Amino acid sequence: MDISARSSYIRRKDMDSVLNCLVTDNLAPGQFLDRLIRQAKERLGFDYGLGLRSPIGALELALSCLGLEANSAVAISALAPRWAYKAITKRGLTAVWLDADVGDPCLGSDARERIASGQAQALFLSSPWGILPDPAKLEALGIPVIEDLSTSLGASIADAQGPKAAGSFGLFSIIGLEDASSITAGGGAILYANARRESQVLRNGAENLVVEERLSDLNAALALSQLKDLDRFLEKRRELYAIYEQSLARSHKKALTQAGDGEAARFGCVVVLETGVKDVCAYAKKKGVDTVMAFEDSCIGGGLVPEGLCPQAASLVNRSVAFPLHPRIGKTAAQKIAKVLATLP
Repeated sequence: MDISARSSYIRRKDMDSVLNCLVTDNLAPGQFLDRLIRQAKERLGFDYGLGLRSPIGALELALSCLGLEANSAVAISALAPRWAYKAITKRGLTAVWLDADVGDPCLGSDARERIASGQAQALFLSSPWGILPDPAKLEALGIPVIEDLSTSLGASIADAQGPKAAGSFGLFSIIGLEDASSITAGGGAILYANARRESQVLRNGAENLVVEERLSDLNAALALSQLKDLDRFLEKRRELYAIYEQSLARSHKKALTQAGDGEAARFGCVVVLETGVKDVCAYAKKKGVDTVMAFEDSCIGGGLVPEGLCPQAASLVNRSVAFPLHPRIGKTAAQKIAKVLATLP
């Protein structure tokens, strides 16, 4: 049986939480959603948050809270997920595409110049595979940030003042709860504001939401159970990554990693190859280990970015292969994956 590259990790205690919701005979947004937001607030320290049916809806609401007029420009990485571009265009906004660097898949070295020339009024900040950006580079941009921490939950990176946690970079932050995110609800998102001023704006925007736009208690019950065990998930990812790292050193292959001091989310093991991508994927498949092209679901991977505009991101799309790294992987599977990584062609 192949070891899946991406996987949700649903345990018996998660099922029990969902069952407890089912027996209430009330699946509409209610007590489980309230508990989820309280627990997320306690964990992340934000001022105000709410649960929504999808990350797309969360980003649309966040963009609305920034008061951007039609045809305003929003900066977005070419490696950001495609759903973000859909939300931006649904609001009648345009995209200013940002390239990446091999050492920083979040923001390329020319991000500031691209934002200025494109007159971008806000930035959608994604953290590919849980890798956080250079805080100094982000601060220099000088525009409002909407941060997506769907895969970087629990990560941090140091700046001159000390460690900055994922979720603290933006005026508004989104935790996607889709399949195989840091935590899953089977779908949906948490949108929150860090500061009091933005919290009031978000509260005002939330007043116009109908019940069908809010996260249901059924989904919230699953996310609630997952959030309680986030630290265990992160520890398991760290343990797996330490094993993989030793194997990659033996095969002289390099993983996409977070630069600077801090605690990475270790959301995935993304190997950046110079050549032989097809051979590597075929070899892993033969050994029973599933792989995916790491950025196939990105904007540039989906053909949304004009050709030639973001060459570094395009290079990463074609050379980055993701190997399984998620809490479902047991000891035997981890050893199998490690052996494959150590003997890659």
